[in-house]
Amino acid sequence: MKTIICALCLVLAVSVGNAQKSSNSKVSISYSSDEPGDKNYKVNISISNNDDLYTLNASFPNSKTEKLKRFLNDHLDAKMTKKGNTYQWDYLNEGEIGYNVKLKKGKLNVFMDKEYVSIDLVEDFIDMFSDLKEIVKE
Repeated sequence: MKTIICALCLVLAVSVGNAQKSSNSKVSISYSSDEPGDKNYKVNISISNNDDLYTLNASFPNSKTEKLKRFLNDHLDAKMTKKGNTYQWDYLNEGEIGYNVKLKKGKLNVFMDKEYVSIDLVEDFIDMFSDLKEIVKE
């Protein structure tokens, strides 16, 4: 019995040690307004950020899509392309996708593979999208 307990303690210690080597954070934000005199709207933002990837999924009022498109054009280095009703920005590094940003009416999807972008670009992305709620609610 002591052997089993010691083995379990060792497995637990190794898994805790491995858990400390990587970081993972997930944030979900929901915001809605139904105040009198305010335009009713709902904003949902979900962000996942770990050692390898950064992803963001957002939904917001359709009327804010054009404003967000201008914001993205001003802040992203990649050239915008349009495929159907989707605006897209792809940043490639060494033939691999560094980031992909897709914007549809009322929806935004962001994917970044940190292996193919600089740490400065990762920090710029996080800063840029940190105020997304404010951008789409104004």
